[in-house]
Amino acid sequence: MQQLKYVSVAVILLALFTCCAKKQVEDSLSVTTELSAVVTADANPTPRWYAEARCFLDGPAGAFDDLAVKDPSIIYSGGKYHLFYTGRDKGTGGLWRMGYASATSIANLKTANRTFMSALNAGSYFCAPQVFWFPVKGKWFLIYQSGQGASFSTSTDVGNPSLWTPVRSMGFNDGIDFWCISDGTYVYCFYSAQDGSRTIKRRRTTVANFPYSWEAPAVVATSTFEAPHVYRNKADGKYYMIVEDINRYQELWTASSLGGTWTKVAEKWASRDNLSFLSEVWTDQVSHIEALRSGIDEKMEIDNIDRCQLLIQGVVNGNYGEYGNIPYDLGVIRNY
Repeated sequence: MQQLKYVSVAVILLALFTCCAKKQVEDSLSVTTELSAVVTADANPTPRWYAEARCFLDGPAGAFDDLAVKDPSIIYSGGKYHLFYTGRDKGTGGLWRMGYASATSIANLKTANRTFMSALNAGSYFCAPQVFWFPVKGKWFLIYQSGQGASFSTSTDVGNPSLWTPVRSMGFNDGIDFWCISDGTYVYCFYSAQDGSRTIKRRRTTVANFPYSWEAPAVVATSTFEAPHVYRNKADGKYYMIVEDINRYQELWTASSLGGTWTKVAEKWASRDNLSFLSEVWTDQVSHIEALRSGIDEKMEIDNIDRCQLLIQGVVNGNYGEYGNIPYDLGVIRNY
């Protein structure tokens, strides 16, 4: 009898231990699942944006940019912000040509000297720049569109606009708003199709072959418009593509890899509808953006897309006639 009693107690203790262990495992799995959900969650699809005052305005009368400044690309290097942009003028009937300015702060760009990018020797049409340092080549690259299609120039000094090499073709011309980004093995070029399809295309080449030898294009986004800007988000390791809708707001798309499938996170990620102004009300559009990056190189990294700043072109809507007459200025918006 005594032996049976001990066996019964042992069975009860074993059952209690098994129950506790099971509960511990379930709790652990629950925590793991919750953590996994946090890691894999996409960016906030409905952030609130706050617009600061304009930081870069049209140039003086008679200048190459006296009507509009637009299409910004900006990096911080050597204690300065380096801004490359498209200027539009009044006097020539309206040409799209690139300029450069630098300052120790974004606010000081408003009074900075600006330089027409004559060193590119690219004729009367060259615009929509992207600038980055490419360590494998040991050079700064300026990607843009010109009469030669997808184009590039290089330099060893980002702060000296006279040192850029003359325009060279990247070998294709089936779009505009060319944007390059690398994953370390390949360099991808995303751009807006110009066949009326309202799609975003992607080409690829190896790091060694960049900026030549591009593969045939693939369509990666449909029912959209133009100016794709692709970044690697350090906060979650994902890639995000910010694309402009024809109604002048920014959509947000995401992919786990640059060569992967892109899915839409938000239709109106950044628009007038979710934009508040910290000072002057200066825009009804959130048009052609550049995120303020955490680095300067071809990886196109930002720290956290849910706490980021965008340099945008904007304008108060009005009856300007054709697109080329819109007097765009530049300013920063942020979602925190």
